[in-house]
Amino acid sequence: MEFTDIEIVEDATSADPSEYLADVSSKLISGVLGLMGFVVACVIGLFAGNPGVVVLARALVAMICCAFIGRILGMVGEVCVQEFVTRYKSDRPQPEKPKELADLDQEKKMHDAMVNNMKKAA
Repeated sequence: MEFTDIEIVEDATSADPSEYLADVSSKLISGVLGLMGFVVACVIGLFAGNPGVVVLARALVAMICCAFIGRILGMVGEVCVQEFVTRYKSDRPQPEKPKELADLDQEKKMHDAMVNNMKKAA
C-alpha cells in the first residue's frame, strides 16, 4: 500500500520569541492609553461644566501622562511575554522523529535525487 498524498514537511519555525508578540508594541499601548486619557478627561471636564480651554488643557496633560504610563506598561508587557514564550519553548522541546520515519525521509530524498538525475539524463 502506497500513500502518495502524504507529504512530510519539516517544521522550520524560528525560536525568536518576538514573533509571538503579534506586533503589539509599547508604542501602540502608549498611544491607546494616551488617547483614552484624553477622551476621559474631555468627557469628565464637559460634564463638570468647565470652559473649553480648561477642558482641553487638562485633557492634553492627561494624554501625556497616560501615554508615558502606557509606554512603561507596554515595555513591561513585552518583557513578560518574551520571558514566558522562552520558558514555554524550553519546557516543551520538539520531539525527535522516530528512527523509522527518519529512515523513510532519507530514502525519499535518495529516491527524489535519483528521479531528478534520470530526468536530466533523459
